[in-house]
Amino acid sequence: MSGSQHQLFCSTDLVLALQNTKHALESGCKNVHYDLVFILDASSSVGKEDFEKVRQWVSNLVETFEIGPDKTHVGVVRYSDRPTTEFDLGRYKTREEIKDAARKIKYYGGNTNTGDALRYINTYSFSKEAGGRLSDQTVKKVAILLTDGRSQDYVLDAATAARQAGIRIFAVGVGEALKEELDEIASEPKSAHVFHVSDYNAIDKIRGKLRRRLCETCYIAFFFPPRARDVFPQGLPDEYAFVTTFKFRKASRREDWYIWQIIDKYGIPQAVEYNAVGLTKDAVRVVFRNARVSDLFDRSWHKIALSIQSEAVTLYIDCRLVQTLPIEDRENIDIQGKTVIGKRLYDSVPIDVSTVCFDLQRMVIYCDSRHAELETCCDIPSGPVSFFLLLIHFHMNTLY
Repeated sequence: MSGSQHQLFCSTDLVLALQNTKHALESGCKNVHYDLVFILDASSSVGKEDFEKVRQWVSNLVETFEIGPDKTHVGVVRYSDRPTTEFDLGRYKTREEIKDAARKIKYYGGNTNTGDALRYINTYSFSKEAGGRLSDQTVKKVAILLTDGRSQDYVLDAATAARQAGIRIFAVGVGEALKEELDEIASEPKSAHVFHVSDYNAIDKIRGKLRRRLCETCYIAFFFPPRARDVFPQGLPDEYAFVTTFKFRKASRREDWYIWQIIDKYGIPQAVEYNAVGLTKDAVRVVFRNARVSDLFDRSWHKIALSIQSEAVTLYIDCRLVQTLPIEDRENIDIQGKTVIGKRLYDSVPIDVSTVCFDLQRMVIYCDSRHAELETCCDIPSGPVSFFLLLIHFHMNTLY
């Protein structure tokens, strides 16, 4: 039977092999598009000078999306005494049109009625009348709210209703914005959907982090092999990033093992040895041999980030570029089986990562291959940490 592999394999070299089935792959997060509405506080506390920074922030954030008739659509609502549509989701079809319109968003000043704005976007901004694509289940409804102060009306009921309607809400607070209120507005988990910066000069600094959070949602620790389609409900896209922070224990034996493995419904491994059933050959393989690779085995904490692209695989270790190697065309990943963390190569026995072979602090899969380059290393521990596994899967099963 045809099988496929997709696994991360460690020996004294870092070997990557991606073996994939010829089954059709469901669309991955790379193909997820949004009806995205910005909700912008345009009250008097913002001021004309800082509102110009808001315009530029929206324009810069739009730059990171694929915009088009069948891709992401963007709308803008500004609010003070009352909410007003600056432009609807269905109005502009290109990135440049939206960026140009964002730079012309009007500012009037007034009160801060955030609750009214949330009710407005729930009842109108995502509607068919406003250009919302309600019949297309692959299009995700997302709202990004930016405010710099306490709302002068209640936000909880309005925010709850919007979330229950399927709108994923990010809340960005500036300056004196209240964390408690931002928590009432934002989707779960709050840690992924609430941002706070000191002033408007700092809002652009969170742009990359906000964009990454938009593409991810949380799936918490598993201690048995779950079904791969539950972890990756829409499959793996052609391009993605794999990131893990781990260390070998002193008692670890010198043997070959997989950090991560996907097994198809026939029990055939899928995996990042990186073995892949190729389009023109049985397997394609990428091997990294480098002095930096040897550092992974020094019993200290390290972060591996892999950017899996259509024609190349790039390795980062501890946030430093190690090498980019070409890879040939690959078939798709079969997600009908299970996925496993930690597995010996020679006998395919799963390893109890919490007690035996290695300490795993974090494992993340991003639907955008560029996130491997954007990772920071401030989270690499210098001492012991509590074991947990946080698997970020593709934004198809969002927690509201």
